Amino acid sequence: MSTELTSAAKSDTLSPAPRHYALFVTFIAIIGAFSSLVNDMYLPTIPSMMREFHTTPSMTQMGISMAMIGMGIGSVLWGSGSDRYGRKPMLIISLIIFVLATGLSLFSRSITFFIVCRLFQGLGAGGAMVLSTSIPADVYMGRQLAKIMAIVGAINGIAPALGPVFGGFMADWVGWRGIFVVLLAIGVVMTFWTTRYTETLPPQRRLQARGFSDYVKAYRSLFTNGRFMIYVTIKAVAIGLLYAYISSAPFLIQTHYGFSAMTFGLIFGGNAIAMSLGSSLALRFRVMKQAMVAGCVGMFVFAVAEAFVMWNHAPFLLYELFAVPMLLFSGMIFSSANTLSMEVGRSEAGTASAILSVVKYVFAAVVSPLVGLGDMFHSAAIAYVAVTTVALFLAWKAYRLPALTDMQRK
Repeated sequence: MSTELTSAAKSDTLSPAPRHYALFVTFIAIIGAFSSLVNDMYLPTIPSMMREFHTTPSMTQMGISMAMIGMGIGSVLWGSGSDRYGRKPMLIISLIIFVLATGLSLFSRSITFFIVCRLFQGLGAGGAMVLSTSIPADVYMGRQLAKIMAIVGAINGIAPALGPVFGGFMADWVGWRGIFVVLLAIGVVMTFWTTRYTETLPPQRRLQARGFSDYVKAYRSLFTNGRFMIYVTIKAVAIGLLYAYISSAPFLIQTHYGFSAMTFGLIFGGNAIAMSLGSSLALRFRVMKQAMVAGCVGMFVFAVAEAFVMWNHAPFLLYELFAVPMLLFSGMIFSSANTLSMEVGRSEAGTASAILSVVKYVFAAVVSPLVGLGDMFHSAAIAYVAVTTVALFLAWKAYRLPALTDMQRK
């Protein structure tokens, strides 16, 4: 009987496995962490940025939303382009855009200029994010792919964990501009490293698109694949919950509960480690789909509990008590939904990864500014319940799906 991702499989469509596995995982983990680096490192400085630019919380949070929109657009461009022209050139171009936009943002004198820079910063980072899932699918499949996705997910948990901690330490010394200098340095280093990277999609395996219509057909094929879109949307709503938390946490923890930027970084870092552990826990399940369903159920239960606590403006200890398991279960979804999505869409891995990225960034971009409307405790609580209810419904739909056959994996 076929089960969903219960054993490793081989395919003659895979490229040779990398010779230096540890370096490969490190490379993938760093480019996969770009979305966390772009947003999480400067989170502790958001309240001070609001004062510097003389603007509102919702307008300041637009910096997060515009980066998400940029990542979504970039995912489509770089993901589809990589299926046609290869992974390496698309990654280099996207990283160069990231470096230029990050450098320009340092000269911001208004929130409008900063937000525009964030759009292009996200556009560049989108290439790194989308290729971090399509490159592993070029060389691994089955449970091997699940393992690397879980390892990368766990390592990526360190980025949002250390990002706010490092940002909190820097916030009072050099402000958000000093943090962006660090991002600029990371972008430069990764651009150079990519020039040393071995292409995983050889010419004979690339999409032989003769025109725009061929790209449309590739997207239509995946968008009309019910199984693929359920997995993609589950990942997206989990990201929506994460960014509802990311957008509200700096204001709630610092402004309402009265913690410093550095302490906020430590708190957020600990919560991010919970996401990392959740990503690793997904591998404990014999069937990857079961890990995703369990993640959705657990995320819903603790999100509802957290929403109740927030609605009643409860003490910080209760706020944190439910935030940790809520984020842990969301981490289980990140690694399992990524793996299941890429298994279904491996024949056009770049396009599949692009859809996976753009849908989740749409959710993130919509949710982020909404939690800044009115009483942030109430608006964030509503967002938590709304997105996790969708996840719970989709988890039920996914549970009823028959297991993948070997032919469906190829």
